[in-house]
Amino acid sequence: MKVFLVSLIPSRLCGKIFRYFATRRWRFLIRRFKSAYAIDESLAVVPEGGFPTLLDFFLREPKPEARPLDPDANKLLTPTESLVSQTGTVSSDEFMVVKGEACRLTDLVKKDCSAYEGGLYAVLYLSPADFHRIYAPTDARLVYSKLEPGAKKPVFPSYVKKHPDVFVTNQRVVMEFDTGRGRFLMCAVGALNVGNITTRFKEGEPFEAKRGMEVAAFEFGSTVVIAFEKGRFAIEPGAQSGSKIRLGEPLARFLA
Repeated sequence: MKVFLVSLIPSRLCGKIFRYFATRRWRFLIRRFKSAYAIDESLAVVPEGGFPTLLDFFLREPKPEARPLDPDANKLLTPTESLVSQTGTVSSDEFMVVKGEACRLTDLVKKDCSAYEGGLYAVLYLSPADFHRIYAPTDARLVYSKLEPGAKKPVFPSYVKKHPDVFVTNQRVVMEFDTGRGRFLMCAVGALNVGNITTRFKEGEPFEAKRGMEVAAFEFGSTVVIAFEKGRFAIEPGAQSGSKIRLGEPLARFLA
């Protein structure tokens, strides 16, 4: 029923309505949100006077001591605090997004992906309770970025299972990074409601990311898909499909 009702919602209208409420200075919305998702506000950097709006609360930044970075520089940090909903190998330009359903990587990122054929991927699903900022897994140079316009449909697993093309029709930001030891792609996929994706760089301009640096953020959403160049990286044992991963924890490691 939830999936059926959501499919009837005009996503742009829903986004406008949701943004209106999310940007009101109504503290009771924050209290309800925290209670509904059991969020520990003490882990976040809280502005003086508290968060003014629900959107500000949603975009809260974790305290450095709450999410310390893994000290091993040979390991790539998770870009998001999330559920690892899928991991696997890119095959025939496809990757699995939900068990039994597939999505073409080339359709997702709209660029040549031959270097990633046979490489590894992970689909990272952010719940409403997670920190919704995206960080650089390692020191890397941004070599490609593109905003792909689209819809803002939901990306929760039950909806994706019935609508597996949501990843290639939703608004998304594609980022490709060169570490000097191999490349990786990150695709931030927007979702229902506000769904905007903000970046700390401008498309087409040089950008050098440092390990643990914020590179983008979701205004309500969503999912990040990350794919690694073949033969250069391995997924960490603690970051397999179905595991919860926190900011600062390793997602992958360099092979050489």
